[in-house]
Amino acid sequence: MTISGHKSMTDWDRVKRDQDSNAPISFEPTDGPYDPNDEAATEAYMQYAAVWAGWPNPVLVKVSGKPVTDRISGEDSEAEAKAS
Repeated sequence: MTISGHKSMTDWDRVKRDQDSNAPISFEPTDGPYDPNDEAATEAYMQYAAVWAGWPNPVLVKVSGKPVTDRISGEDSEAEAKAS
């Protein structure tokens, strides 16, 4: 997303070429908690990840595989995430 009046520094032609090529994402074990090219590892990680959505005011959408709206109903009263 660009700020109004500022030119985007993203090379969108390269982004579209990369998406169309279906080339694997470069990954080293020190890059993160899972290999994004391994579908099972990605699914396992996302199952329990805290998912935030929205900009510029992000909202917690999902924690430990459960939508936040279910937690608000009282089903899960123990807090699993803390706002910073």
